[in-house]
Amino acid sequence: MSSKIEKLLEQASFNEDESSAVSAETSFSDQAEGEQLFSILKTKLLNIDEWGKHGSLTSYKLFDEKGQPRTDKTLFVGIFIRISLKASGKYDWVRVKDIYEAAEEFVITVQPTFDPTEEKPDKTVISHFFTDASTNNFCLLKKNETVKFYVIGLNEKRNTNETENIVESVRNLAINIGSSLGFQKSEWEKFTQNFVESAAQEGNI
Repeated sequence: MSSKIEKLLEQASFNEDESSAVSAETSFSDQAEGEQLFSILKTKLLNIDEWGKHGSLTSYKLFDEKGQPRTDKTLFVGIFIRISLKASGKYDWVRVKDIYEAAEEFVITVQPTFDPTEEKPDKTVISHFFTDASTNNFCLLKKNETVKFYVIGLNEKRNTNETENIVESVRNLAINIGSSLGFQKSEWEKFTQNFVESAAQEGNI
């Protein structure tokens, strides 16, 4: 039976125009070392501060459903993540949709959402450059003698229709053009590689 991550990769391969997948990996010499590396990566991935450390152009912050910032930096289902892309001109928002855990897999799925910090949040307005049909999946897979970290984006459709004004629409279109030219892929490649390297150094692997 295919693993959850394998199924996500299959979905991405079916529609490459609206999907993306990048990964980084490291190898281990024995089972104990593999378990240690997998555990370190999982702990890091659940901590939003680690996301900011390993991304080069983006910062992240957690908020609750009332739009209040969280002092606890641990991700859980339902929490909002505010994304600040340098020079983008505004914040983008996603919400943790699911956290899946198995013996050799770990997946955090996030989905574009509304801005919970507005005085009267409109849940029908998606504050993100992709529509809420898309998801980003942050995946850890321990298989054979390797641990892999994937970022898999599915249904990455431009959010140009659910915006309030032309300035916002132009910004969304510009970011997606950048995506088509490899901007987002390049950023996620650095993100995954930095995560894996950091975990390997912490575990002396």
